[in-house]
Amino acid sequence: MSCSVTYAYSTAEIAYDWCTSKEPNCASAVKADDIELSSYKFAKVCQNRTLATTASGTYSRLKVTFVFDRETSFYFLQIFFPASLVVVLSWISFWINRDSAPSRTLIGTMTVLTETHLMTGTNRRLPPVSYIKAVDVFLGFCYLLVILALIEYACVAYSKKKNEDRRRREKKMEHKPAPVTPDILHDVRLAECTCNTAPTSIIAVVKQPNRYCVRHSHIDIASRALFPAIFSLFNLIFWIILCYKAGRLPFISELPENRCEEV
Repeated sequence: MSCSVTYAYSTAEIAYDWCTSKEPNCASAVKADDIELSSYKFAKVCQNRTLATTASGTYSRLKVTFVFDRETSFYFLQIFFPASLVVVLSWISFWINRDSAPSRTLIGTMTVLTETHLMTGTNRRLPPVSYIKAVDVFLGFCYLLVILALIEYACVAYSKKKNEDRRRREKKMEHKPAPVTPDILHDVRLAECTCNTAPTSIIAVVKQPNRYCVRHSHIDIASRALFPAIFSLFNLIFWIILCYKAGRLPFISELPENRCEEV
């Protein structure tokens, strides 16, 4: 965040410049002492001199920029930690019995609503901007995970119903009597087959596709490992990029002059 104060006068009348500390009898023109904010931390003051050319002439401009860093602890306790906790709570449904539809549906719905409330509350407290913030990326990914956790139960329920229908068809085939073919030619006898082909029953043909079906229990088992792994990988990449952009990585030194030029 930066707050800029600019004064402009024509260079034909006067030219302004900042007094540097290297010059004798020169005091600092801008002082920022004991600045305390609830959600921001004062970083530094940047002083620049620029020239602006317009139709009426050339103007000398003095620009001072106050650089603030967001308090990480404040946003971590207010936004990042609650959002992560809601995502972890949505994984509880993976350990609940798949027959407990009300419990799993309630957990999925409540986590989605809670994540929605966090997103709207955060956007209401922060000033509106025209670009995507880092907190928007984090909350958006958390919202996607809780939505996928709810969709996962829908896949489990669909797989369970599909398997039950298949078992029902198999039972009908087992109890269904074999069709009797009328003997049209009474006097004709077929020669017995002397090949070594094993008889294939109808039940064996029906049950053969079971090897390729996906059981609903396998979906829950895979989700128990897949969801935490994805969320952990996202946090690793997110915080590394965020600390790199903020210049807080210990092995990457960002020059203070660059921060003044960027703002």
